[in-house]
Amino acid sequence: MTGTDQDRRGTRALDHVVLPFVSLGEARGLLSGLGFTVAPDAVHPFGTGNACVFFADGTYFEPLAIADPAAYVAAKTAGNIFVTRDAGFRSRHDLPSISALAFRSADALGDRAALAQKKFAETELVEFSRNFRTPAGEDVSVSFRLAFVRAEPDSHVYFFFCQPLHAKAPDRSALTRHANGVSGLARIVLSDCPSDKSRELLATVADARADEGGHGGLCFELANTTLHVLSGAALVEDYGVEQSASGGLRVRGIVLNVTDMAATHACLAAGGCSATMTGRRLVVPFGADGSFIAFEESPA
Repeated sequence: MTGTDQDRRGTRALDHVVLPFVSLGEARGLLSGLGFTVAPDAVHPFGTGNACVFFADGTYFEPLAIADPAAYVAAKTAGNIFVTRDAGFRSRHDLPSISALAFRSADALGDRAALAQKKFAETELVEFSRNFRTPAGEDVSVSFRLAFVRAEPDSHVYFFFCQPLHAKAPDRSALTRHANGVSGLARIVLSDCPSDKSRELLATVADARADEGGHGGLCFELANTTLHVLSGAALVEDYGVEQSASGGLRVRGIVLNVTDMAATHACLAAGGCSATMTGRRLVVPFGADGSFIAFEESPA
């Protein structure tokens, strides 16, 4: 990263990306086949479960499935906003897909208050605890508070803030080593170019101004990655993927940093994965809706 790039970085950081699947078994098979180390399954008290992929830069994927249907339905009926957002996304999209971006928070209540000032806040909070199983087989309790951003009617992605409430984070270092060489997130690619309201919402949740990116797109520089909003033509040119048939803001892809592109290519090929070299990136189809995961060699 150049000094100029560093100067543009904001203070808000991305925490994780939510990837809904039909089942955790499907998620584990797909992601393991791409060379990722996948954490043991974990279940939330409201019926969803995850099998996370953690990265050395502190970000992670949260593959999400319905692990306990009865608890999921009960939570949805009770108005649990995490479950209602997930259920709404599942009803509108083929899976797997990319449904949500979670931003790091040291004070979810304060973040909700700041959102409320711009009329972007949901009132409901979600607080919960669950067990995290370490690679050594130890169960550790972790707790979180989530504050949600109000959803735009035509949006195909939702946003929330994630505050850890546990005093000490478990050691995940053994889970951050991946056969494909991924070290972390380079950028999140979104489309379509947003309306003024969606642009204001993105600037608010990212706590960053919108800068012009490549092909006339918009870049929101976070502390640890970039949100890049592209037009359909730019998606074709940069990533070889077509624009979605339906409008509205959505996450189209995730670009990951790797240290050795040749090694990454070899790992994907060994796993039977069909990856396309587009410019300086390896692009792999991910979702049933045309989303993708791309691998890009980190600058020296």
